[in-house]
Amino acid sequence: MSSCRKPNEIEIDGSKGEGGGQILRNSISYATILRKPIRITKIRSNRSKPGLKAQHVASLQLPTRICGVVLKGDAIDSQIIQYEPGKPRITTSQLEQINLTSNIETAGSICLLIQAALPCALMGSAVPISLTLRGGTNATMAPQYDYWERVFWPTLRDLFQLQPNQVEATVVRRGYFPKGGGLVRIRVLPICEALPPISMTERGQVVEISIRAFHAGKLPIHLAKQMASAAQHFLQPRFPNTPVYTEVVTEKEAVGSGLGIIIVATTNTGCRLAGSALMERQQKAFDVGVRAATELWSTIQDGGCVDEWLQDQLILFMALARGESKILTGSLTLHTQSAIEIAKVVACAEFEVTRILDEGDDIVAKTVTNCRYGEAGRIPGKHIIRCRGIGFSSYCTPEEITQSDMKV
Repeated sequence: MSSCRKPNEIEIDGSKGEGGGQILRNSISYATILRKPIRITKIRSNRSKPGLKAQHVASLQLPTRICGVVLKGDAIDSQIIQYEPGKPRITTSQLEQINLTSNIETAGSICLLIQAALPCALMGSAVPISLTLRGGTNATMAPQYDYWERVFWPTLRDLFQLQPNQVEATVVRRGYFPKGGGLVRIRVLPICEALPPISMTERGQVVEISIRAFHAGKLPIHLAKQMASAAQHFLQPRFPNTPVYTEVVTEKEAVGSGLGIIIVATTNTGCRLAGSALMERQQKAFDVGVRAATELWSTIQDGGCVDEWLQDQLILFMALARGESKILTGSLTLHTQSAIEIAKVVACAEFEVTRILDEGDDIVAKTVTNCRYGEAGRIPGKHIIRCRGIGFSSYCTPEEITQSDMKV
């Protein structure tokens, strides 16, 4: 990847960094919002099956339909795509709601569709956007919908001072591997001013833990109860004075069979950290519950204000916000590093990453440069990510969005 360039010169090597779908989603979000032409080559070239898959194609097409950008190369197995800014499909003279549907037609993650579409609906539109999304709600290689609902959206809403009704989402039907078939409806009101800067550097103490275990289809409720019980028994000795709330849910509206768990810890400074797991073949429900609890415990031990799944998703919003934002993370993931590089190249935002090291009684801050990656591309330790955002303002005015919202 190169330094920030003029709009007609932006080219992204899709094999760099994490080398997968995140590069596509972030690049296209910036390109559509900022109306910059972009070309991405070597898409997923390091994967066993390179090129675009159905989930990636859907994730690319949805922002295009929201923001009116011309897309080329959006076909299965394609390794090159190109975006060209066209005339905005949505203008400030249109005060009606825009309704869009996207169907992955596999068990591909609906949450990854949301990752691509939400920034564009919030900042690239002048009118409310209604999305009907079909695919998988809970998948092993992507965030579960429950994570989006319980961690990502409330954190984004609180940090950037968004309204409670800015994004309204409803799960109509759950969809599990291998069929998918899930259905989620989302309505997004556009933001009419630049996002404010954020500061999230004090983790605080865990004051509440919530466990949600679910089952659907042919998988019985007693397995969900075993997962929840195993997670609770793991966590209670480690948080003896913290209330742990448990719910076991039967997903009656679902396609396929699913069994999983998500655990969310909330701190007194408003941080939300999570651990989750889905039950796969030949696994014991007890072990799945312990795995999710262990994941949460490891995240808390890591010391950050955000977990590894949230840190990279906040980068895009920090880059588009005004002023200086900063967040404290634990181990720096490869996805976060990639997200920062894309933000620098396409959005021209400025970033500084500082690694915080404990050396005796002293706290030593060192700028991260060419640090060796650890397991799964992580840089261990705590980090402060500072970003000077570009202060992007949306295409609508408060008066227009108020009129538009009243007509829906």
